[in-house]
Amino acid sequence: MKYTFITDSKNEAHFDKIALKMVDLFKIDHEEAVGRINRHWSGETVTGSDNMLDHEVLDYWANTVFYGWGSFWWMNPPDLKPLPYP
Repeated sequence: MKYTFITDSKNEAHFDKIALKMVDLFKIDHEEAVGRINRHWSGETVTGSDNMLDHEVLDYWANTVFYGWGSFWWMNPPDLKPLPYP
């Protein structure tokens, strides 16, 4: 299983798109992107159509997973750094 949290096939496809966006934006490998997604949604259940994934675009999720909640990445602060990985 690629994702370590509970999800379904519809949302797994969405997470796959987020991973690809992270690879494209941040020049990281796919394994790191999936690892960051797993860490971000660790312990969560993301199933069905009534969840937070559909409320934001791929760029939002890619940046939020990479930089973290509360990073204000959209404002491009001068001290912006990705969350350490692993």
